[in-house]
Amino acid sequence: MDTVNIEPENKKPEEKERRNRFFVIIIIVLLLLIVILGWQYWNERQTIVEKVKIVEVEKYRTDSLTSDLIGLQAGYASLKTSNKTIQDQLDSKKDSITLLMQQAQKYRNDPYIIAQLKKETTTLRKIMQGFVHTIDSLNTLNHQLTTERNVAVQSLNEEKKTSTELKKEKGELQDKIVKGSLLQASAITATGVFFRFGKKEVSTEKARKADKLKVQFSIAANRIASSGNKTIYVRVISPDAKELSKTADESSIFDFEGTKGFYSGMQTVDYANQELSLSMYCESNVGFIPGKYIIKIYSDVAEIGETTLSLK
Repeated sequence: MDTVNIEPENKKPEEKERRNRFFVIIIIVLLLLIVILGWQYWNERQTIVEKVKIVEVEKYRTDSLTSDLIGLQAGYASLKTSNKTIQDQLDSKKDSITLLMQQAQKYRNDPYIIAQLKKETTTLRKIMQGFVHTIDSLNTLNHQLTTERNVAVQSLNEEKKTSTELKKEKGELQDKIVKGSLLQASAITATGVFFRFGKKEVSTEKARKADKLKVQFSIAANRIASSGNKTIYVRVISPDAKELSKTADESSIFDFEGTKGFYSGMQTVDYANQELSLSMYCESNVGFIPGKYIIKIYSDVAEIGETTLSLK
């Protein structure tokens, strides 16, 4: 009787099952690898994205800091003051801003230093606001002081002007009083005279015959003039522009209007503030020549009248 071998038939399904399990395991492993690789890829991608974000944030922070510093620098540059102490402080802060800008560029990738620099920038901005307030207050005070000074100067100028005008008016009034107190000669006439037989007075128009010049005039009444003795001088200027006098020495010199000159006639009268008529004789130690004579009358060193005389 023959024996039947069935082992190969039983083995075939088992091998198939083993292969299937093997394939399942491989698939599972592959899936796990895919998941792990995918997770690693996603993780790396996220890391890269985060790094990019961080870089962009830090770049934004650095650029923002630089922009803030530029604006801060412009703000400090716009502050103007005539106060030396404040100006020195402003210059110091400007130097600090320049240093911060240099550090911002140097440490642009260092978040910690950038953060510190931003704090310093904020502090400088607050300090600048304090300067703005201080300078505005000083400018307001200076404007107020300038206004007050201008008002004071204007008031002083007005007072000076008023004082000057008062002095001028006072001076003019004094001049009027002085002029008003001067004697005034009027109705002045002059003629050449000679004395016939040494006694009888005869008028003449001829220079060669004249011994003297006779000057007649009236002194007007003047209530504000001082009364008392008044010395009246007559000054005669010849046609050849010479001053005539009785003598050529100092005895014939008198003072008038800030200068000195020769007088040809002189008389002292008692003036009682009433009208006074006078006749005075003028002499010449050199005689008389034809031509026009200028005759001036003086009292209290001022001229009080004038006339002319022509001799042939």
